Amino acid sequence: MKNIIFDIGNILLSFQPELYLEKHFSPPQMGDLMMIIFASDEWVELDMGTMMIQDAIDSLTLKHPHYHDEIISVLENWTQMLIPITENVEIAYELKKKGYHLYLLSNFHKEAIQTMYQQYDFFDIFEGGVISAEEKVVKPDEEIYTILLERYHLNPEESLFIDDSLANIKAGNRLGIQGIHLPYLANLKEELKKIGLL
Repeated sequence: MKNIIFDIGNILLSFQPELYLEKHFSPPQMGDLMMIIFASDEWVELDMGTMMIQDAIDSLTLKHPHYHDEIISVLENWTQMLIPITENVEIAYELKKKGYHLYLLSNFHKEAIQTMYQQYDFFDIFEGGVISAEEKVVKPDEEIYTILLERYHLNPEESLFIDDSLANIKAGNRLGIQGIHLPYLANLKEELKKIGLL
């Protein structure tokens, strides 16, 4: 194994919108906003790179005028929900020190990923990455995995992919990439020890 590929959301950065919404809105509002924003076609289009944040705000406030101000507040500030998962970031540094090549493969909005790169210097240890909004394709579409493999000349049999979605792991498996399915807050160190990488 030479290459370790990391998802970002809930692997390197915690993304739990329910907790954020709970702090700022009443329970009925929270439930509505979860559906209106995070289960919307617009959210998918942000990941696809076919919409920017202002486009999503315009579209969603038009559809849901009774939540106009709340939608704007959430979408203008949603990157505050993204908090480093310290233990997994430390493991990434440990893997780098051991000589593994680190890469990113994530469904992520174009504007948000630039904010994260500027905010957190641990992204500097990654040699490259493929972000859905920049490629106009999202996991688990096999095309996004192929883009990563070809762009960085990676042998899939020498590559391990860590993601919180089983469907995303299975898509990588079909291309020969070994995977660790890591549900939110599962123990990454234990999983890596099981396969002899730590």
